[in-house]
Amino acid sequence: MYEYTGCGLDGIYLKNGYKSVSNAYGDGVVIENLEGLHRAIAGDILCQKTPMSGHQLRFLRKEQDLVQEELAALLRVDVQTVANWEKKGVEAVPGPADIAVRAYYCAYAHAQFGRIIVEPNTKADESAVFEFRNHEWTEMAA
Repeated sequence: MYEYTGCGLDGIYLKNGYKSVSNAYGDGVVIENLEGLHRAIAGDILCQKTPMSGHQLRFLRKEQDLVQEELAALLRVDVQTVANWEKKGVEAVPGPADIAVRAYYCAYAHAQFGRIIVEPNTKADESAVFEFRNHEWTEMAA
C-alpha cells in the first residue's frame, strides 16, 4: 500500500489506483482520479464521529480553494484562530466551527459536483485505506 502524504493528512493509504514513475527529476507517483480521491477523503472526514483535527480542517479549506482569511470570515472568528487550529493540527477543532466547516463543505460539494456520497463512519482513529474501483475511490471497510 502507498501512504498518500501529499494530501497533508497522516494515515491515508491507497490500496491501488496509483503507479510509481521515474523521470529525469526523480521518482514519483501518479494517482488515478486525484480529484475523486480528495472527494472520498473529504467524505470520510465529514462522516467521522469524532471532532475533526486542524489538519483535516486545512484539507477541507484547501479543497474549497479558501484562504484562511475567507474561512475566518465565514466562521466569524479571527484569522489567527484558524491559523492556530491548523498549526496545532492534531487537536480537535471546537464544536461550532467543526459543524460549520462540515456543513459548508457539504454545500460546496453539492454545488460543485451535484452530490457527495458519505456513509456513517464509526472509526476511532483518523487513518483510512482507499481503493480505486470502477473509476471511483471508496474507503475500504475496516
